[in-house]
Amino acid sequence: MGKRQHPDTYEESRHYVVDDLALTGGLWPIRMGRLKAGPEHRFPQRMIDYYALHFVINGKVRHRYGDQQIELSQGDVFCAYPGVVYHHFIVPSDQPLEMIWVSIGGGQTPLLLEKAGFRPSVPFVPGVIGKELETSLVHLFSQQEDNSSQRQVELIASIYRIFGLMIPKNSTDKSDAGPASWIPRSIEYMNMHYTENINVQDVAAYISVHRAYFSKIFAEQTGITPIHYLQKLRMERALQLLQQTRHSISEIAMTLGYPDLYSFSRAFSKHYKASPSKLRELAASPVVIC
Repeated sequence: MGKRQHPDTYEESRHYVVDDLALTGGLWPIRMGRLKAGPEHRFPQRMIDYYALHFVINGKVRHRYGDQQIELSQGDVFCAYPGVVYHHFIVPSDQPLEMIWVSIGGGQTPLLLEKAGFRPSVPFVPGVIGKELETSLVHLFSQQEDNSSQRQVELIASIYRIFGLMIPKNSTDKSDAGPASWIPRSIEYMNMHYTENINVQDVAAYISVHRAYFSKIFAEQTGITPIHYLQKLRMERALQLLQQTRHSISEIAMTLGYPDLYSFSRAFSKHYKASPSKLRELAASPVVIC
């Protein structure tokens, strides 16, 4: 951790060594800092191999990235992308520049940035810093710094919260993005929750599309109706559990979200043309080679 303080300038930076626990996740902190400075302050030109979000809390700053530049003010956020040369210049104004930066890595980072509105070609989002987001940013510096696993987990949670506050509630991952967006999302939802007794209406509600329209377009695009897709997932998992575990048929039925053994056995027998007990018996039978 480093601090530099002069009468009109304050700068603090913190650096992190990512531990094994953080590396197994999708996002981790690398460096963060904050600055308060007047127009006489000079920033070095930089190019980094990670992502760095710069939050303008007060004042104005001009960001030059590649061969482009943008002037940002209070409430705006800029992202420095890996491999791109960038340079900050303080713009004289009534208020000194106050800025917080958070440098991050991890496989989820590009998608989180995209959902928050950042693009490599347009790496800034105006007016996104509200009171709650500013409070969350200041809170990053509220504790004595250390590199313990506990502190890293707390920091990672705080950074996810910051992204949660930046991602708009009316994000284009909703239904207005069209079937090209919501069909994959519906499949992901069914793949994750098919054991929880969900139905087609639940899936349609998740993607904010009318049930009948969703069923029609899903069948046209995938060649299978959503109700049959759910049934297929459940039956494939049921067969796997019957063949590879010793769970009772009642336990398997409950695991897959069926309300009772009869409902499961009827659905299974209709799908495989044999009862669960019969298929389990066949799976356990030794293969005789003549």
